[in-house]
Amino acid sequence: MKFFSKIFKVTQLSTIRLIVLFYVFAVIFSMALLSIPFFHREGVELSFIDLLFTAVSAVSVTGLTVVPTAETFNSAGSIALAVVLQFGGIGIMTLGTLIWVLLGKKIGIRGRALIQIDQNRATLGGLVGLLITVFKIVLLIELIGTVILSIYFLQYFDTWPEALLQGFFGAVSATTNAGFDITGSSLEPFANDYFVQFVNMLLLILGAIGFPVLVQGKTRNQP
Repeated sequence: MKFFSKIFKVTQLSTIRLIVLFYVFAVIFSMALLSIPFFHREGVELSFIDLLFTAVSAVSVTGLTVVPTAETFNSAGSIALAVVLQFGGIGIMTLGTLIWVLLGKKIGIRGRALIQIDQNRATLGGLVGLLITVFKIVLLIELIGTVILSIYFLQYFDTWPEALLQGFFGAVSATTNAGFDITGSSLEPFANDYFVQFVNMLLLILGAIGFPVLVQGKTRNQP
């Protein structure tokens, strides 16, 4: 009974506190995910504080890190980190809403209120459709960026898998404005490559503008 009473108390929290709680859960989940040894390079052990800092930085897409990403995480770990970056880049409520919809659940007034505050919207109308459209746009932008960078990176990396991994992570990191890199030296290897710089700048701008803004611009241009 105590467990259910605690769950009831949580559901009675204000929308602002619930959103904060969701982000705390996202950090905890990210820590648990990134702590799995399968995602680490051989011989690497991360302390609790390093995991916490990395998880918070990834979820909040600040780009700060206390461990060298390229030397800490293997290929699978880089993919796992890219997934965590989506929490901050796309948004907790967007991902949560998508999962809820995929499970066939309806989004109630309380859920819409959470989305409204998280996305800084003025009304409750059309929020679920907006978030689904936002998710599709994000995936499309990241997919196009991945394809372009992966093909182009074949001149920098020896194998397709390595070029694909670098292109994928670079596209996700730029689109979400995360600032993480797995090259080991950020964009320094491409200091004189204006094509790579241009693609990254374009992805950064699209991510920084905000996906709801892109959605609004798209719908306003429709007849």
